[in-house]
Amino acid sequence: MIYKKDQAAEFEKQGVKMRVYNSKEQCPEASVVYQETQTGHHEEFYHSKSNFIFYIIEGAGTWFIEDIPYDVEAGDVVIVPPGKRFYYKGKLKQVCITSPSWEPQYEHHVRDVEF
Repeated sequence: MIYKKDQAAEFEKQGVKMRVYNSKEQCPEASVVYQETQTGHHEEFYHSKSNFIFYIIEGAGTWFIEDIPYDVEAGDVVIVPPGKRFYYKGKLKQVCITSPSWEPQYEHHVRDVEF
């Protein structure tokens, strides 16, 4: 299956512009999301079912996973397992793959993050 950019759902959430290419109904095993942010993700959260796999295309920043900071830059990969709290800061362009495909009922808000 081919998913075209102009068919993707676009929206902004917590400081991150997102382009969601597919849903769970289209591919239960994984969802693909392109993301851009000027400052980072303004919410700490965790997902109790999906792995979040991020490939950093451009930029640099700091990821906070379970309160531990990790510096990242273009070419790096970040993997956040289910149940781990995270958020990130920085100017970034990245691709996020969730596996299995993201489902909203398994996402849990921890706190809003101010930069």
